[in-house]
Amino acid sequence: MLSQETKQRIRQHLRLARGLLEVAALAEASSEFDERNALSRAYYAVFHASCAWLLSAGIEPDRSHGRLHDEMQMRLGKSFGRFLRDMYELRRYADYAPGWLPIRHISVYKLRTARTNTLWLCIEAEKSLK
Repeated sequence: MLSQETKQRIRQHLRLARGLLEVAALAEASSEFDERNALSRAYYAVFHASCAWLLSAGIEPDRSHGRLHDEMQMRLGKSFGRFLRDMYELRRYADYAPGWLPIRHISVYKLRTARTNTLWLCIEAEKSLK
């Protein structure tokens, strides 16, 4: 049984995950900067969804991105761990690499995958709140 404090933390992470996911979108006319921002926000959406999911399983999420990635990989498998690390690297390029240019069809694919995984994690975490 989760404490009320833990349930509140889960709700906070879910709110952030869903809110960030809303702004992690591209339109036909999106600029390079819209694309960079969408990739960055998508990573943080899945990050917060992962935190909520871990909390719902009674596991305290680590603030270190690497350790959080490891924990999720241990629980959900290597492919999920690779997905998280890949999104993290895209976020780092999008935020910090001035010479890097996003490739639209790759960004669209990554954003779609991030959306699917984030929503799944949110749905699973929400089950603990009932």
